[in-house]
Amino acid sequence: MNIVNGLVTIVVLLALIVLLVLGALFPWTVLDTGIALLQQARVALEARWPLSYLIFLVVAILLVVLFVATLWFELRPKSRRTLSVSTAGGAEVEVDAKSVQQGLQARLIEIRDVLKVRPTVRGKRGGVDVLLELETSPDVDIPSKVDEVSLAAKELIQSRMGLTVSNLKVLIKHGPPGKWVPPAPAPVVTPESVYTPAVTAPGDYAAEEQPPADTPPQSQF
Repeated sequence: MNIVNGLVTIVVLLALIVLLVLGALFPWTVLDTGIALLQQARVALEARWPLSYLIFLVVAILLVVLFVATLWFELRPKSRRTLSVSTAGGAEVEVDAKSVQQGLQARLIEIRDVLKVRPTVRGKRGGVDVLLELETSPDVDIPSKVDEVSLAAKELIQSRMGLTVSNLKVLIKHGPPGKWVPPAPAPVVTPESVYTPAVTAPGDYAAEEQPPADTPPQSQF
């Protein structure tokens, strides 16, 4: 939407600039052209009345809606992309909102029966608003799961990141049955499974490296 707003703004400003420049350089020509266009528009409007008026009305409504929507998206209050955190020493730290969302996604996806997580964090004065869109298994207990997810999200945001949660909203959608797969348990390392290399004393190396002594041949007599 920002791209559309920028394009509309650029086109309107360029048209106004060209019109003002032409009006300053050739005022009578611009006025005569404008009067001629208005007269042609009146003739076209009266020629096929009321069909021409309906077409004109539809075009005018579309342009008004486009301009009002562009103005609204430009002037509406936008959410902060960074979140302010005050440390114990009095320092101000700016935290990226996307980092908070990624941390929430990584933490909440570990909870049992949670299939997908889509967090949205919006900064505001005095705290943050958090929206959690979850996809869970169909046999999940919704009240207990909402409490578990809310506690985990608040613990991550408030305790680890130092932010204040002003509003927390959880939306749950059930996924297909049998989709959740529990994580595999971590392998247990026992002392018998750890390989310990054998240690050889220095004297053993010397004994192994020493060549055998030549034995004199025995006499035949």
